[in-house]
Amino acid sequence: MILQRYLLRETSAASLMSLLVFVGVMLALFLAELLGDAAQGLLPAASVLRLLVLRLPEALLMVGPLALMVGVLMAIGRLGETSELAVQRAAGLSFEAMLRPLLLLILVWAGGLLLVSGWLAPAAVARTGDLMADVARQALVSGLKAGQFDRLDSGRLTVYVGSVDRQTGELTDVFVHLFDGEESEVLTAPSGRLWIDADDQRPYLSLYQGHQLRHVNRLDSPRRRSIAFERNDIRLPAPDSGGAADQELRLSLSQLRPLDTAGRFREWHWRLAAPVAALLLGLLAVPLAQRAPRQGRFGVIVLALGLYLVYTNLVHAGLVLIERRDLASGPGLWPLHALIALLAAGLLFRHWRRW
Repeated sequence: MILQRYLLRETSAASLMSLLVFVGVMLALFLAELLGDAAQGLLPAASVLRLLVLRLPEALLMVGPLALMVGVLMAIGRLGETSELAVQRAAGLSFEAMLRPLLLLILVWAGGLLLVSGWLAPAAVARTGDLMADVARQALVSGLKAGQFDRLDSGRLTVYVGSVDRQTGELTDVFVHLFDGEESEVLTAPSGRLWIDADDQRPYLSLYQGHQLRHVNRLDSPRRRSIAFERNDIRLPAPDSGGAADQELRLSLSQLRPLDTAGRFREWHWRLAAPVAALLLGLLAVPLAQRAPRQGRFGVIVLALGLYLVYTNLVHAGLVLIERRDLASGPGLWPLHALIALLAAGLLFRHWRRW
């Protein structure tokens, strides 16, 4: 039991340190991306930190399996380098006793990633979508520049304001041009206001004490209609929140069932990819960590990184294939996982025979 606790402590510490390093690298890349968007005015600076925190589950899923594999390789490799494993084997430690604490760590690690991918990540995606929608609605007000023409809705709507109050959304000297195929509409008003409807969460532009002119887009047409209004509400295009997430991304793992659509089928396999990869790569790292005398430690890590990259690229290729063929049934990614499982089982059996 002392040796098993020692093995568990060493491999857990190495895996956690690897996870901290890899997650730090991923968060640094995410931060650079968010800061670039903020510098271009796509995001307010105040929301960068919150968005970075919400991307933590994504970082954990990306590097979690790799961190476990590297941690096991480093810990078992160091024990072999210092001949501690040889002493433990000479003292009568069986292969099953050595594997038991490692298997416990691997199962707990995979279970943690399952919790992240199944429940924490969808909650983060939903919160990110709501936050980006709020940012986009705020950007609608901040995007209007006093004294210049702003084009919205792919050029269909043109808005000019003399001044804008960023806090209240109050506007002065408003000019609006609407192009709707065969007809155009021009509205002018001395004052207006931007606001968000509480029911549909769509932005509206309200004009007060103005005039409206609607005409056909042909110079030879006499059709004109001019009216004066006390208030005129114009529904503006829905703000672009940076690409709304698919509905499946917001569902927890249990809510994805039944897998009756191609989107749910693909998302289900994607959610299980990281936990299954952690389980298989963790088991695969145990025999790979055993090295011959005077063999370098980092050569095995390079091999493990190459295997990890091949595995993850095949997973993404399988997901792309599922999406392109619009599959809602079938084996999915399980044949790929089964191939890695056979490789891990074969190496473990070989190592058990040589123990």
